[in-house]
Amino acid sequence: MCFHKSEVEKLNDLMAHYAASFQSITEDLEPIRERFHILMQKDDTLKSIGVTHTEVLNNQLIQYSQKDALPASLTKPELSELKWCLKTLSAFEKEGIYRYHENGFDYLPTPIITAGEPDKFKLFRWGLIPFYMTDKAKAMILRTQTLNCISEEMYEKPSFRDAIKNGQRCLIPVTGFYEWRWLDERGTVKIPYYVTFRDQKVRSMAGLYSRWKDNESGKYYYSYTVLTTKANTILAYVHNHKKRMPVFIAPEDEQTWLKKDLSKEDVQGLCRPYQDTAMRAYTVSKLLTTKNINTNVANVRSPMNYTIRKQTSSFFVVIRRKRWRHLKIPWQAIKSKLMTFSTRLARKSLRNLVDNNRFLLRLFPSNHLNLQW
Repeated sequence: MCFHKSEVEKLNDLMAHYAASFQSITEDLEPIRERFHILMQKDDTLKSIGVTHTEVLNNQLIQYSQKDALPASLTKPELSELKWCLKTLSAFEKEGIYRYHENGFDYLPTPIITAGEPDKFKLFRWGLIPFYMTDKAKAMILRTQTLNCISEEMYEKPSFRDAIKNGQRCLIPVTGFYEWRWLDERGTVKIPYYVTFRDQKVRSMAGLYSRWKDNESGKYYYSYTVLTTKANTILAYVHNHKKRMPVFIAPEDEQTWLKKDLSKEDVQGLCRPYQDTAMRAYTVSKLLTTKNINTNVANVRSPMNYTIRKQTSSFFVVIRRKRWRHLKIPWQAIKSKLMTFSTRLARKSLRNLVDNNRFLLRLFPSNHLNLQW
C-alpha cells in the first residue's frame, strides 16, 4: 500500500517530461492563497509573521494547536484550515514543487495528469470520492478508505468501477514514496524506508480520478486514488507484511495509459510489478510520522543507520529479567533512549520492557537493521 509519497522536481523538467502546462495549477492555487490571507489577517501574531516566513509561521500554528493555546481570534476549524493551506502553498515555489513528504490523510491538492486533459496539470486530492455520493459526511469518511485501489479489483469495486470503465485514468508524478518494514508479526515495531530512484528523475504512479459535486456548497471536489499491484523484489522485502507496491507506468507507456479507448486487457497488462534497475530503498528516520512538527523538510528523506541505534540500546538486552528497583540507571536517561526509537515505545512502561527481554531482542534483531538495496 502507499499512504506517503514525495515529489521534488523543477517545473521545467515536469513540463518537459509530460508535455503539459502548469497554467491551470496557478489558477487553482489562487483561491487557496486568498483564503489563507483572509485567515491570517484574523490574528495579529500571524499577521506580524507574514506569509513569507513559512517555518516561523508553521511553528506558531503548531503552538496554537496545543491545549488551551488557541487564540480567541481563531476557531479550531479555522486553525485546521490555516495549517492545510500552509501545507498546500509551501510546496509550490516559482521554480519547482518541493513536497518532500506528503501524507495521504492530509488530502492536499496534488498535480496530476488526467486522461481527460493530458496536456494540462490538474490539482486533485488524494482519496477518491465517486461521483454518486450524496452524503458529504459519508463522502469524507469514504476518502480515508480510497487512497489506494487494488488494481486486480478495480473493475469490481463500487468505489472505482465507474472511473475505470469511463477511462478516468491518471498519472501521478512522484520522486519517491515511503513504506514500512515490520520487525514483528503484529507490526508493533516497524522501520520506515524511502523508496526512490538513483537517477533522481520523476516517475509516474498509475491512478484513477473522479469528480464529485458537494450538494451543500455546489462546488466540485476533484480526487484520485493510487493503484497498487504485487510487490517486486525490493518491495517484497520492504513491505513484507502485505507485499504490495504502487503501480508505476514506464515512461514509454505513459501516453498509452492515458488513452480513453484502452481495453481492459491492456489496462491490466500495464498494472504489473515495476521492474526498474534504478529503484532503491533505504531506511529513514521516523520523522515523517512525528506529530506537531513540519515533516515537509528535506531531511525527512535522509538515511538513518539503525545499526548505530541498536548499539546504543544494547545495555537493555543484557538485563535478564531484573526489576527496575535493582537498576541504577537514571529513568530520564533510559526514557531518552526509548524516544530515539519510537514514540510508541516511549509510551510503554519501562518495567514491562525490562521484565521481558525477549521483546527487546525481537525489537532489535541484527539481521533486520541498516539494510539498503
